[in-house]
Amino acid sequence: MKPNPKNFRVDAAEKLHGKTQYIRDEKIEGLWYGATIRSPYPRARIKDIQFNPDFDWDTVTVVTAKDILNNYVSMLENDMPFLADKITNYYGEAIVILAGPKKDNLDEAKKHIKIQFEELPAILDMLESETSDVKIFGTNNLFKDILIKNGDLEVAKKEADEIVHIEVRTGFQEQMYMEPQGIVALPEKDRVVIRGSIQCPYYVKGALDTMFDGKKEITVIHVPTGGAFGGKEDYPSIIAGHAALLAVKSGHPVAFFFDREEDIQFTTKRHPSYHNDTAYVTKDGKILGLDIQMVLDSGAYCTLSQVVLARAALTASNCYYIPNIRIRAKAVATNIVPPGAFRGFGGPQAVFAIEMLIEKIANQLDLSPVDVRRKNLIGLGQQTPTGQILKYSVSGKETFEDVLERSDFEIKYLDFKKNNIPILEKLSKGEYPKQKRSDVLRGIGIAPSQHGAGFTGTGENVIKGKIRVEINKNGQPVIYSAQTEMGQGEVTAFQIILSEALQIRRDDVIVAEVNTDFVPNSGPTVASRSTMVVGSLLVDAANEIIREFQNRLKENGKIDFEYRQGYFYSGEKIISFKETAKMYSDLKVEKQYEHPPIIQFDDVKWKGDAYPTYSWAAAVAEVEVDPVTFEIKVTKFYTTHEIGKAINYDQAVAQIQGGSLQGIGYALYENIRAENGKFNVQGFSDYIIPTTTEMPDFEVSILENPYPFGPFGAKGLGELPLVGAAPAVVSALWMIFGREFNEIPVLPEDVFSLFY
Repeated sequence: MKPNPKNFRVDAAEKLHGKTQYIRDEKIEGLWYGATIRSPYPRARIKDIQFNPDFDWDTVTVVTAKDILNNYVSMLENDMPFLADKITNYYGEAIVILAGPKKDNLDEAKKHIKIQFEELPAILDMLESETSDVKIFGTNNLFKDILIKNGDLEVAKKEADEIVHIEVRTGFQEQMYMEPQGIVALPEKDRVVIRGSIQCPYYVKGALDTMFDGKKEITVIHVPTGGAFGGKEDYPSIIAGHAALLAVKSGHPVAFFFDREEDIQFTTKRHPSYHNDTAYVTKDGKILGLDIQMVLDSGAYCTLSQVVLARAALTASNCYYIPNIRIRAKAVATNIVPPGAFRGFGGPQAVFAIEMLIEKIANQLDLSPVDVRRKNLIGLGQQTPTGQILKYSVSGKETFEDVLERSDFEIKYLDFKKNNIPILEKLSKGEYPKQKRSDVLRGIGIAPSQHGAGFTGTGENVIKGKIRVEINKNGQPVIYSAQTEMGQGEVTAFQIILSEALQIRRDDVIVAEVNTDFVPNSGPTVASRSTMVVGSLLVDAANEIIREFQNRLKENGKIDFEYRQGYFYSGEKIISFKETAKMYSDLKVEKQYEHPPIIQFDDVKWKGDAYPTYSWAAAVAEVEVDPVTFEIKVTKFYTTHEIGKAINYDQAVAQIQGGSLQGIGYALYENIRAENGKFNVQGFSDYIIPTTTEMPDFEVSILENPYPFGPFGAKGLGELPLVGAAPAVVSALWMIFGREFNEIPVLPEDVFSLFY
């Protein structure tokens, strides 16, 4: 299928030609550079900070915790300081920040600051956190404890033919955006202007409003951002605070531009997880009950862990109907760099765990993994663990069957198994099995997935996201929202939505710069919400604009005007939208989002509609394993996504491919560990992500099942492709070796250890 020119991204040409101006490209007069002195221990007491009097301290500006009015980053728990004061709780925690006009002088200044520490006992294992004598949060190191129950597990236990138990672990994952963190703070008389690579401008504004205790006006301006994937959701609040403190004290603009090593060592990652799950099943694979025990390693401070945990808990049953279920989910504190948001937001951990449980059910009962999944898939009218009745746009079964058919899964499953037998026999005898290039082990795996669209529970009603559309003097509608473009194609999607709703050319729609002085708070650019939530507001705004123009035309001409195809008609009189808009360019329309009233959720009891709707997908991965090097490679990847309506089909396909590739990396390549609290990687040289050479042949299908409250039926897309990719890949390894693979990433040495 050829790309549709109507869907071409508006920012593509500038980016392809290297003309896009990122924050590091801006020429800012008198710019100073920031630097950070960090803790060398996972946990320590700061006994003293000494400044060598022989150094000329007038050449730099220095800030410590004592200089900060409100020394905490305004977030969920307000427990993280901008700068550590008495105790440091993770390796690399910021203690002193300084700025100066020359980087060499800054490096020299850092050498003249001596911090005396007393190293303290640390929590480095999430499973020891709750019972540890070391307390770094509350009385039990629990940031959040969630219990979701539905049905009666005791009934499931009595009726079950088999009990299947599994323990599953997932590791860190680094966002690895192309552009590292970058922020500039510009001081003015009573104001600080923040410019930077930012995902959520109003998060930064709120954090700095609190830090300065309202004594400074804060303006946050979004600059073209070279990727984020969640990694620039909460972390920019910290370095924006650092830059602002130094800018105000020095009187100069101050920039924090992280290099790759600093970025990968000290910024947020995906939460590691541990699952201890038990299924109660019939002999034909029907799951009668499920007992899920989930732990997320949430690091030294809460950041966004509470809502990541909520998403993980609410995704724990994935696409399956489980009549009797108990989900116990905990976010625990440890002395590591605090994890935060990452595409999927808890979903990838939860879905990987239950899909490995499905594999074990099939393995233990000697059943087809396809049949076990098919037998348990949830459908229209059935209940989720929170008691939510799925009323519309439910496509778990349809996406599953579509990807099965397109991939010829069941035929290949049998063929691959048969062809693997002689190679596996040689391996089991320790013989050299590879005689020619075709002597490789082949596997095929499958996994369905789902992702709740928008914020969890009542989140959207708390946010009350607003957008505004104004008509300029040229008769063009201008969109004002706080949603940011990070490479996902959002600006293009907004132009498409509003232009189609107004029935005008896409090029006539303008998306305003994201500047918190001018755009309303439409909520953060997270949770696959921009297209569905903000897009629905754009459709509402378009409808109001048309009605208002009709009313104004009627008042002038005393006759009714019908609107179609970008023109207002009344008898023989025809006037275009643009002509009308030029006449009434004073028009401004503001819209605020609220969930449809039929959506209800109890945030205390965890009952009701956890999400207004869900997007659905299924993936099939074909995998090859070299029996000599044990290199694992995904050769073909089929996926079917149902996202309501694809606003920009070509961009949706690209999103699905990119997200799936990130999920493949999560499964096979991205190996990062905290050793005594310090990450064992420094950048692209030792943190391996899939590139074009690891990219499989993708076959993407998009089904439509419109959501009645989304723009033209659209639901969320951005996070879903990553969620189901890893379990589909690892499912293929279960098929090849008939062994359990319950931890990711799966590395060649893990496969090697099966035989040697």
